[in-house]
Amino acid sequence: MTVIASYELMESQTHKNVAVIPIKTPINHNVDLLTLKKGFELDLVSVKECEHSTVNTIIVENKSVVPLLLVDGEEIVGGDQNRIMDASILIAPQSEMKVPVNCTEHGRWGFKSEFKQSEHIANYRTRLAKHHAFRSNGSVQQAVWDSIDELETSRSFSSPTQAMSESYENAKADLDEFLDAFSVVEGQSGIVVLIDGEVRGFEVFLNSEIYREYHEKIIKSYLINAEITDNVFTINNDAINSVIDNALNEEFEEAKNEGLETRFEIKGGDGVGSCYTYKNELVHMSYLVGSVDYTEKIKKLIINDDVRT
Repeated sequence: MTVIASYELMESQTHKNVAVIPIKTPINHNVDLLTLKKGFELDLVSVKECEHSTVNTIIVENKSVVPLLLVDGEEIVGGDQNRIMDASILIAPQSEMKVPVNCTEHGRWGFKSEFKQSEHIANYRTRLAKHHAFRSNGSVQQAVWDSIDELETSRSFSSPTQAMSESYENAKADLDEFLDAFSVVEGQSGIVVLIDGEVRGFEVFLNSEIYREYHEKIIKSYLINAEITDNVFTINNDAINSVIDNALNEEFEEAKNEGLETRFEIKGGDGVGSCYTYKNELVHMSYLVGSVDYTEKIKKLIINDDVRT
């Protein structure tokens, strides 16, 4: 399966022991999509709890005349608890559908406000945990909760409701330093993230306009878990190309879709990932390199579910 006909690695940007490499893909004018952010801004999207609220389902209405894109790991805050999208989904124009989500605020179950756009997506390790749980037929929701616990532990921070968004707010000053260092470049539709010279993952979107809306969220998602140092390293474009090319040449197994998109899970290779297409065009692809391991504290939480409230 060919999901990207060609791509170009643009000039690298580095700060401390982190580097990002912008990815440029061919210009796509064939598909018009609405993002969740623009949908909220233009009052073309509404999000609400189900009639009988449930942790892993919400209702999203697309009032626009084009499909609405929800991105895997994208967070909304409010409702009875904060949630992230369980997959990238395209909701048909002028329609309403039940959307699978995961809770990112385990300590709250009660109405707080109307749902609104969050400034965050699921952090790198939570996204890894989601993928591995999905592949092993495990509990994706449990994996998300465990990973958010781990995030708080790693940052010596505890939010009142175990909310992922609060960990991001706690790390804001540290993360803003990198947002200032890594800017979007003209034509950029994707990104490769390296830490200490090692590729942690890459993301590609339909076009540069959509990518721009997720640029800062993606960078923050990789760095909130990272150990930041002043280490100097050499960027090896051949090694980066190898990771991308290997991922693109792995087996793509079609998985159950929720909306207009076609969903593929990437099997094999050095990482885990998903690819979503629409009208034979790539809408979103993410590939994360790494495995999931937990601290002793989190292992106890996995074994002893009664620790949770």
